[in-house]
Amino acid sequence: MIPPWYTAPLFRSLQPAQRERVGRLVTTRILDPETMLFLENEPCTGFYVLVEGAIQLTRSSDTPGAHPTLAVVTPVNSFGEAAMFGGELFPATATAVKPSRVYHVPKAPFLAAMREDPDLALAIIHAQSVWLRKLTRKVEQLTGSDSADRLRTWIRENVPAGGSLVLPVTKKTLAAQLGMTPETLSRSLRALQDQGVLQVDGTTLTRKWNV
Repeated sequence: MIPPWYTAPLFRSLQPAQRERVGRLVTTRILDPETMLFLENEPCTGFYVLVEGAIQLTRSSDTPGAHPTLAVVTPVNSFGEAAMFGGELFPATATAVKPSRVYHVPKAPFLAAMREDPDLALAIIHAQSVWLRKLTRKVEQLTGSDSADRLRTWIRENVPAGGSLVLPVTKKTLAAQLGMTPETLSRSLRALQDQGVLQVDGTTLTRKWNV
C-alpha cells in the first residue's frame, strides 16, 4: 500500500527509490484539536506533511490578542519546508484545528539526501516552484477582490458543481483563511443561499448552480 504522504505535491515527481529513501526518515504524530505543532520563531527541525485533519498557520500581530491566519493546511499537503531550506526559524505557529495526523521529515537527514542525490534536489525545487506560482495567484486573488468574491472563488475551487462538500474546518477557521470575520462569512453564505445557488446544511455546502 502506498503511504498517504507520497501524494503530497512536494513528492509527486519523485522516483520510487527516492520516495522510499525519504520514507525511511519520516516519523508520525497524532494531534488533538488545539495542539500546537510548532511555534513562531522556534528553530526549524524539519517540515511536515498533513495526511488527516487540518492545521492552521497563524502569526503574531501588533494588535493585542490578534493572530492573523496565513493559511489552513488540508490533506495531503506539506508545510514548514521554506524555513528548513532557508535555515530559518519557523515563520508561523502551527495548530491543529481538528484531530490530525502528520508526518515529520527531519531537517538534517533530508538536506543530506538532497546533497547526495541531485535529481532528488531538482525534483523538490521544481515542486516548490509550482507551489510558489500557485501561491502568487492566490495572493493576487485575495488582494484584488472583496470578501464575497473570495468566498465565491473558494466555493468554485472546492465544491463540485451539483455536488456537496463537508467543510474540512470550522466556519470560524474558514473565515480566517478567507480574510473575513465569521459574521461576514455567515452573511455571505446566507446571501448565496437566498440566491438559490448554494444550500447550507450545518457544515455541508451543496452547490446548485454556477457561483
